[in-house]
Amino acid sequence: MTDVPTETDGQILLLAADNTFAHLYGDLAAVLAEPEQGDRFGGAVEFFHTDGRRLAPYFGVDWRLADLQPSAEPADPDELQRRLQAVFEHVERYLKDHPEFTDRFRVSVEQLVDEMPAPTGGTLQDAIEALPWHMHGNKGNFLHNAMHAAGWA
Repeated sequence: MTDVPTETDGQILLLAADNTFAHLYGDLAAVLAEPEQGDRFGGAVEFFHTDGRRLAPYFGVDWRLADLQPSAEPADPDELQRRLQAVFEHVERYLKDHPEFTDRFRVSVEQLVDEMPAPTGGTLQDAIEALPWHMHGNKGNFLHNAMHAAGWA
């Protein structure tokens, strides 16, 4: 195993196994830095390359994630796109069930739901581009924070 893989350069998608959360990372280094950033995830996660290939995790002797490598499974961008749609649907349900979440933003739930990206149609890349942004050192945009608030992470 290496700390800098050759085949997983580029963006990496973390997806909750139950399709309730997604997070896009710029590269493996950002994934590996996550524990130091303080985020704790509330369930099983899966990793994917942005072309739809599943990435298998490798752990170091301390049982910390050390690497991600493409699995033997064929890429399935259509299935990954469907799973991203399920994530957005989960966040939409959460916002409708918890309208108090939007109070501090001075906007209605309906307005926020209308503005949420819907990664349907188009390509997997379109769906990935619809994901909310977040960079370490800032709190991210509203949708990113709503994904966290939806109870998964």
